Amino acid sequence: MPDNEAPRLDTGAALESPAPTATSEAVPATAPEGGRRRSNRPWPIIGAIAAIFLLLIGYVVGGAAAAGGEVGRADSALKTAVSHNNTMAELSGKDPFKDVNFTDVGAAKSAVAQFKQQVSAWQADVSSDRKSLVRVRADLGGSFLTLPEQSTIENRRYRVDAALSALNTAQKAFDLSRKQMAFLEPFLDSIAGFEAVAKAGQANDLNAMASQLTATAASLQKAADLAQPPAMPSEFTPTLKALQQLVKDMQALVSAAKAHDLTAVQKYSAAVQADGKALETIDQSALDKAEKALFQPLSDAYDRDMKIAAGG
Repeated sequence: MPDNEAPRLDTGAALESPAPTATSEAVPATAPEGGRRRSNRPWPIIGAIAAIFLLLIGYVVGGAAAAGGEVGRADSALKTAVSHNNTMAELSGKDPFKDVNFTDVGAAKSAVAQFKQQVSAWQADVSSDRKSLVRVRADLGGSFLTLPEQSTIENRRYRVDAALSALNTAQKAFDLSRKQMAFLEPFLDSIAGFEAVAKAGQANDLNAMASQLTATAASLQKAADLAQPPAMPSEFTPTLKALQQLVKDMQALVSAAKAHDLTAVQKYSAAVQADGKALETIDQSALDKAEKALFQPLSDAYDRDMKIAAGG
């Protein structure tokens, strides 16, 4: 290059930035002036946590309130049902074939009528209690809101189910008792008929005896038609058949006496005596055992479920 020539500027090389070396450090870019920096303050996070905390508190409190309403209604229904327990327990202790005095027909009929009234009153309590318990049972299904109180709700549901089971058992006892009372009414009429036959016999009134025997036979037949298991144990069947046979032979005896048929009178007199002895040999304890076997399981089941319902 000539000495008098000025050096030229290589503009391409001047504009290029030098390539970074492996050891060079990157310079962080700075935000333009006036731009917003990201905050590292904890207040927004704490505020969010507080909001969640308040939601949880509201959930717990609201759930407790909702559960409290359900549990309160269940407790009220249970308390009412349990309060009827003492009167219900009387039914399981009743045995009309032992408690009713069959030697005094008037007193026996009064006892049966009183027992029927008691059953009707107890039936009203059972029906009312069942409706209340079924209503609160539907409320004890639980929900997301009541999850914090789920154990309490499950406890009340368990007790309500036990109370409903006890009431179902009581209903079975009521149904059996009603059928026994229905049987006892014509049966007591037949006993009253035998007493009337005896009075007519003492008065030597054959026509009155015949009339009373016809009415007695009808009462016994009605009682026999109602003596259906399981309400009436089969152990009572021999007694009914023996009484019906007695009436039949007594009718034949009266007819023979009215006809002045001495041979027939002797025949049917012996038959009536045999019928009386047959009645004396009937094992009445078998009937008592059958009655206990019928009602004792119901009584035990009722007591067991009602103890659970009471919280025991």
